[in-house]
Amino acid sequence: MVALMALLDDALIAAGRERGIMRHAKPFYRWLNEVRMPVIRPLYGALYAERQLREIWWPLLAKILYREPLLRYRCESVGHRLFLEGVIPAIGGDGRIIIGDNVRIGPQCSWDIGHKVSTGALLVIGNDVSVNYQNIMSVVTSVHIGDRTMLAGGVSIYDNPSHPMSPLKRYHHQPFALEDCAPVVVGRNCWIGSKAFVLKGVTIGDNSIVAAGSVVTKSVPPNVLVGGAPARVLRELPDDLPASAWTSSLAVPSDLPPGPGVVP
Repeated sequence: MVALMALLDDALIAAGRERGIMRHAKPFYRWLNEVRMPVIRPLYGALYAERQLREIWWPLLAKILYREPLLRYRCESVGHRLFLEGVIPAIGGDGRIIIGDNVRIGPQCSWDIGHKVSTGALLVIGNDVSVNYQNIMSVVTSVHIGDRTMLAGGVSIYDNPSHPMSPLKRYHHQPFALEDCAPVVVGRNCWIGSKAFVLKGVTIGDNSIVAAGSVVTKSVPPNVLVGGAPARVLRELPDDLPASAWTSSLAVPSDLPPGPGVVP
């Protein structure tokens, strides 16, 4: 392999200096780039149709006939015009999933809905929500994503600590307690930036933005930009969206307790 690489290096150097037989390399390369195959329309029409079928229509058929029915089977309800950009999320647990209308879900998502300490895990994704690629949802109690909210790539939302805080429990691979979990509510028309973390007990107010890479540990008021680890308010946003813009929504379950504190 080393000898072959050395031979290729020598050939490239010789071609650059136009020495020996390699002096013909550049003219041959230019000639090769000028070669044009005749367009035999029936042949290339068939090849183009095959490409369209393979790249556009076949994924669409797979979505309609295979992927979307699988996701609808797993969910309690799914609204109209679901758009799957790839395979369905890898879903673990036996919790409930409710998805609204016009929802877009990216590829390589992982949703863990339910845990051995939970009794009724619930994930609600509202209308017109965009869930981008590599999203993680870890739900023991409930996570609610409001209408028209956008989750960028790599966003992670946890309503639980994932592992017990006690070193002894972790050592013995024991689960965390249900009391260590708290619901997460992301409001309407929010934008959660790439690779942000939203942790247990957090409520994010309507129209707020979470900057990329932030770790949200406390609730966020409406119409603000937050960022950092832990996230804090960076500035207020204009409250220029009238209430009349909202004509329909998936209601937030009435039994969800408020999140702890507010980001200062």
